[in-house]
Amino acid sequence: MEKELHYKDIQLIPNYCVVDSRKACKTNMAFGDHEFRLPVILANMRTVMTPEISVYLASNQYFYIMHRFNIDNFEFVKDMNDRSLNVSISVGVNEDSYSQLENIRKSGMWVHYICIDVAHAFCEKVKKMLEYLRLYFPRTFIIAGNICTRQAALALNQWGAHCVKAGIACGSVCVTREKTGFGRPMVSTLLDLQDLSFPIISDGGCEKFGDIAKSLTLGATAVMSGHLFAGHEETAGSTIEIDGRLYKEYYGSASQYNKGRYENVEGKKILVNYKGAIAKTLKELQEDIQSSISYAGGSDLSAFKNVKWVIQ
Repeated sequence: MEKELHYKDIQLIPNYCVVDSRKACKTNMAFGDHEFRLPVILANMRTVMTPEISVYLASNQYFYIMHRFNIDNFEFVKDMNDRSLNVSISVGVNEDSYSQLENIRKSGMWVHYICIDVAHAFCEKVKKMLEYLRLYFPRTFIIAGNICTRQAALALNQWGAHCVKAGIACGSVCVTREKTGFGRPMVSTLLDLQDLSFPIISDGGCEKFGDIAKSLTLGATAVMSGHLFAGHEETAGSTIEIDGRLYKEYYGSASQYNKGRYENVEGKKILVNYKGAIAKTLKELQEDIQSSISYAGGSDLSAFKNVKWVIQ
């Protein structure tokens, strides 16, 4: 048996720097038929994403995925179409999702990205939803997750997913490992998925901005995080003051707080430090990725393909 690895278990080794300034490094990510400013995605979670944040991100060339909880996807799609912005939504695999998708399909509105968002995507219901989407939304870029093995990723791609979202029991508000015994550290997950012919979104486990560079080095096309973004002014979690300090609520999608009932709970609620405006963090994040690219020895995201790493 081999030891499974988390981000904190590895370190990247610098290469010869080829740029005069870190500011010259490009952080743009090609994804589907569009290009975005960063290879980073705010988690499609109720305490992270809102329709207003979606508008801000789409208007400023950031990729986003709107969450699927207590959201009228039809109205959201209509609003983004009216604004001539990229439309990126999440769906489940039950009848309510099919009903919303049918209404959207019959309207003729454009949907650029659809993410099938379930805890364990290597299953029959996801297969059926992928078959439906490929049949009725043939122009839409389809993301499906979550999975944590090569076998599962290959299956989802074969069933119709253009991109697979990877990560099970990695998030800071996920208790799947404690409740079920199942899960896998993100580094080991990404190592299992290396050299696949389709893009991978790594979802969960990022505690620091540097973990994004590690994820890209290990083969991820983009990195999704809830923890890094949950504490911002614009995010949906409630703001709480304790002893003069501000915090924001952050809870998992499989928590009782998101479900509204204590049933099949695999998530928890925590308080994260208040972080102010999200624009400031996105700017800092871009600068940090630019620095990572310079250490990687290139001038764009492709530099991460040539980075070596060691176990600490």
